[in-house]
Amino acid sequence: MNSIVSARGAFSGAFNVAVALSIALRPAGAQSDRAANLYRESYALEAKRDYPSALAKVREAKQAGSNAYFASLRMGWLSYLAGDYVFSAASYGDAVTAEPKAIEPKLGRTLPLLAAGNWRELERGCREVLALDAQNATALARLAIAQYNSGNFVDAAASYRKLIEGYPSDLDFKTGLGWALLKQGRTADARPLFEAVLAVSPDNLNALKGLGRN
Repeated sequence: MNSIVSARGAFSGAFNVAVALSIALRPAGAQSDRAANLYRESYALEAKRDYPSALAKVREAKQAGSNAYFASLRMGWLSYLAGDYVFSAASYGDAVTAEPKAIEPKLGRTLPLLAAGNWRELERGCREVLALDAQNATALARLAIAQYNSGNFVDAAASYRKLIEGYPSDLDFKTGLGWALLKQGRTADARPLFEAVLAVSPDNLNALKGLGRN
């Protein structure tokens, strides 16, 4: 943000110091109540899909002394919803810095990376989550997507196989494996997967396309 220098600079500086002192001298409960009300307003604005305004309220809450980790996490979420993927990833990164051992900010950061199609960073982020929680299906699924879109179909197939072991009925994982095999030229191996999906979901577009029926 640009600063503006004027003849009133000295007065503005003194005024800002006075405001800062008044805030610092307020009872802790007053600041806490203000932050809580700002969060209340933020949730209401999010419900109305006014994500920029909801984000602005969290910024105010953070300035009012709200928990920095939670504020950063929520800023990451709201900026993701607003389509600002760069700021979203940075905000989740701030939350990771505040709580290095936490899984949720690392997993949250994969959302804007996925939306932006930043496959290399997405793969790295997913592996960070899996290093802490090897059975995290969300991270493994997003890792498979990153591998597939990077053209690494062998590893993508391995990731989808692992997912199917834990979630045998998940149709997205089955079609994902089918396509990863298809991209390797393994049509005979992919066909049974697509057929199995169509047996329970006959209008599944990914399976139909895999079999060349759409």
